[in-house]
Amino acid sequence: MSIWNYVVTAHKPTNVTHSCVGYFTGPQEFNLIIAKCTRLEIHSVSTQGLQAMLDVPIYGRIATLQLFRPHGETQDLLFVATERYKFCVLQWDAEAAEVITRAMGDVSDRIGRPTDNGQIGIIDPDCRLIGLHLYDGLFKVIPFDNKGQLKEAFNIRLEELQVLDIKFLHGCPKPTIVVLYQDNKDARHVKTYEVALKDKDFVEGPWSQNNLDNGAELLIPVPPPLCGVLIIGEETIVYCSASAFKAIQIRPSITKAYGRIDADGSRYLLGDHSGLLHLLVITHEKEKVTGLKIELLGETSIASTISYLDNGVVYVGSSYGDSQLVKLNLHPDEKGYYVEVMERFVNLGPIVDFCVVDLERQGQGQVVTCSGAYKDGSLRIVRNGIGINEQASVELQGIKGMWSLRSATDDPL
Repeated sequence: MSIWNYVVTAHKPTNVTHSCVGYFTGPQEFNLIIAKCTRLEIHSVSTQGLQAMLDVPIYGRIATLQLFRPHGETQDLLFVATERYKFCVLQWDAEAAEVITRAMGDVSDRIGRPTDNGQIGIIDPDCRLIGLHLYDGLFKVIPFDNKGQLKEAFNIRLEELQVLDIKFLHGCPKPTIVVLYQDNKDARHVKTYEVALKDKDFVEGPWSQNNLDNGAELLIPVPPPLCGVLIIGEETIVYCSASAFKAIQIRPSITKAYGRIDADGSRYLLGDHSGLLHLLVITHEKEKVTGLKIELLGETSIASTISYLDNGVVYVGSSYGDSQLVKLNLHPDEKGYYVEVMERFVNLGPIVDFCVVDLERQGQGQVVTCSGAYKDGSLRIVRNGIGINEQASVELQGIKGMWSLRSATDDPL
């Protein structure tokens, strides 16, 4: 007697790993794009809130998600890379109302040691190249041609082996990266390199900074007119450029995610390991940075990604708890917080353990899961059946009856 196994996905992925905002589906249509392990969710951002447009399956776990706009394009393209070293460039086809693949490829190497700190994928602000750090000691470059098409990729040897983060700098005549790394004495430094596309090599960059916070692990590139980079550590935050160096002390914390608020890069949202949301402000006079300020806004889920939408509305994606849509208020509540949760999006992951039980003894098994982590841990019950989703609600007083009415279009007379 043969035994067959039937395997099916009972519940789509719900833990959010990446998110980005931009004009993907149209030049005037603002979108929020969310990555959930092996799926992409595309939402339209409007005054009514988030409106789901499309759910796209991806063959692989998403490692990099970033919007960019090559020269000559009227809307953004989406770069996606997976943990198994595949990548694709996606574009929205307005006529067919679907996502099409503009380019795809394999960026794996036969020889190389995968990075311990995870894959890094970045795109030059002027869309001259895509940079990937996939293996220790190697930086892979995928150049763009004049028409915005991808050319053949090549590797550049990177001296720093323990790379913590890499970002492209804004406002540079040549593509320039800033590398945060740790040396063999566990000290942390940043160094800049210019990417020479013709020579397929690095050229020493305009500046470097040694002996940073021992907990520094995140770089935030600052757009024009300020340019430079923010270096986020466990006890200090540093702004660094070729002409300025500013630092402030912060309460010990591990920053997990950030989101830029203003186009000029003067304000950022920072989410830490305990679920606290901070506002970081770069004070400046014209184009000269004068200092840094940080303020606690409130508490959210432990953020894995933060995307600022508009009018004080922020999407907080989480891998450890429910993702949230929050509103930043001008005045604090009774706790002194400025954060108001508008909507929650259920996340079952990470599931540490689960069991199947029949709570009501009706022969229908239900799955009880140990979901979430840290402060967002919870027990969840998952079952198959019919549910009710609230579409709208209005507060009315003195209700004594309710009837259904036929619309005028259904009236046979």
